[in-house]
Amino acid sequence: MATFSPILILWYFFPIIVFLASDYIVNLFKLKQRFNIKTPDITVPFLIVGMHEISKSFSTFSILPYFLLTILLLGIGVVVFQAYRYREIMYGRFFKMFWRMTFLLSILMYFLLIIVSILSFF
Repeated sequence: MATFSPILILWYFFPIIVFLASDYIVNLFKLKQRFNIKTPDITVPFLIVGMHEISKSFSTFSILPYFLLTILLLGIGVVVFQAYRYREIMYGRFFKMFWRMTFLLSILMYFLLIIVSILSFF
């Protein structure tokens, strides 16, 4: 059974804090206008670190290697999709689509880990 620690509350609110901080940084430095960098683009690495910490809190292993394997499979899927749909692979389009889909996958996985972590206390 998992043990509750006060630092775990920080990891539960970590995505909200990181998202707001990333949004502030993007707006402050006008990254969207200069480099077309949006808030989710900055948030992904922090979510991956948070997933690692939450998964260690309620189990004996980290989910990080499995998530990285999933990201690699996502990259292969995006390449196959773009090759089929557009009949070519443009690197800019690939990396943008891959990184944004990685954000969606990581935020979904993060919230699933929070739910599993909360349920492990009962």
